[in-house]
Amino acid sequence: VVIHDGVLVTIHGKENIDASEEGRMIGIRLPKNLPNHGEPQLILKDKNPTIANGSEWELWRHTLSMFTSSPAVAEGRVYQVTKTGVLVCIDAKTGKLHYSKKLNKDQIHSSPLFVDGKLFVCFPNGKVMVLHPKASSVEILHEAQLEGEIFGSPTVWNGKIYIHTIKKLYCFGKASGDRPKTSLPPAASKPNDSKAVALQVVPNDILLSPGEKLKLNVNSIDQYGNILERDLEGTFSKFIPPTARVKTSMNAIVDNNIITADAKNVASAGAFKVTSGKLNGIIRGRILPKIPYTEDFESASLTVDHPIDGIKFAYPPLAWTGARLKWEIRNIEGSNVLRKTLDRVLFQRAITIFGDPESSNYTIQCDVMSDSARRGRSMGNIGVINQRYFITLVGNQQLLEVSSNHERVKESVPFKWSPRKWYTLKTRVDVAPDGSGVVKAKAWPQGESEPSNWAIEVKHKKAHKKGAPGIIGFSPQSLKAVYIDNIKTTWN
Repeated sequence: VVIHDGVLVTIHGKENIDASEEGRMIGIRLPKNLPNHGEPQLILKDKNPTIANGSEWELWRHTLSMFTSSPAVAEGRVYQVTKTGVLVCIDAKTGKLHYSKKLNKDQIHSSPLFVDGKLFVCFPNGKVMVLHPKASSVEILHEAQLEGEIFGSPTVWNGKIYIHTIKKLYCFGKASGDRPKTSLPPAASKPNDSKAVALQVVPNDILLSPGEKLKLNVNSIDQYGNILERDLEGTFSKFIPPTARVKTSMNAIVDNNIITADAKNVASAGAFKVTSGKLNGIIRGRILPKIPYTEDFESASLTVDHPIDGIKFAYPPLAWTGARLKWEIRNIEGSNVLRKTLDRVLFQRAITIFGDPESSNYTIQCDVMSDSARRGRSMGNIGVINQRYFITLVGNQQLLEVSSNHERVKESVPFKWSPRKWYTLKTRVDVAPDGSGVVKAKAWPQGESEPSNWAIEVKHKKAHKKGAPGIIGFSPQSLKAVYIDNIKTTWN
């Protein structure tokens, strides 16, 4: 998303609800008056709610497709590389397509960077292009082929361009390290109508371990975001937004601007409201459990009415990253288990983290199951995350797979497993002093004796040294569910 002169430009690469083609870039007229701090959010509505096609706010549109790459804007022109590797130049206000040029066979994540009158574009095959964009055409100034694929965007600092591939970090610029001659303009003075309207808490989004403490800095800010007073004393109280679906709180206390997480080794999340005089602000935080940790979901109260299936369920732990809309706790044959949601096709894949990202040298074990369609075919995928490695039971291919950024590590062994039957999955990662590592995994029918040998052992020359434990699930087309239960993490 980029904003230029009252126009918001955004692009996506998924299906449209009003057309058969994939992807769309649109220009949206922004309202002149935006909500002040504490006021309700502004929803852009059509005058005729029976049509609700966005025409009241949409200025223009193009059938262009891109997934995670954002556009760049300069001199009133928007530059975007589509998923097929085509550079387009579009007028931000009118939507006029000035020109398009094929640069590469595809594009995935990297966003173009406009700096010093040039456009820097990186591609997944390692190609880098330096372009001179004009009003009606573009000139290719330079091309380079770097070692390794490029998924991140280039960035600039101190007169140099930095580009990170999956193998190296590149820096382009003068070797002297001299600062550029130009300097940033001085900060503008505060407007005459500046007044304190809210409190700012730094940090504002908190991640703690059980028993951990953190100092919070409280500042007052004006309606433009300028800091007026620093290091205020604030009064903190737990806060549950009235619109929150999951009404829970963070197991922590705040005293003298210091937040202390409860020592109990459970996951929790929530918000705090801070007040000082007539001003207030909101912070939110999570506490992620330490290893060893177990979760069998039996403590969850199934009190939420399911809008489709007509059963009672519970939301997953709020502290788990990426879980809220992708998993739900249900009762299956008398036990509470975690089930992949099926009500949103866009969320057919779930990657969820529930532990400390600094964790290393641990074992994770859980019980897993998949439904199926068509007499046992069309099963889902289900597994765990150990130290940034995905260990997955792949249903349709009947595999036990270890992967991490599939272009780097992906190995598998045949493993025959049946639908609607529970299996136990276990894995550990061992990292040697020289930085190499081995990812080990095994699976067996729940209730049977654990095999003495690992089913798969994957060697990785430059192993991931740290990474949070987590779970993964994939329900193709959101048709058949996958399940997880009895999660247990222990030290190796």
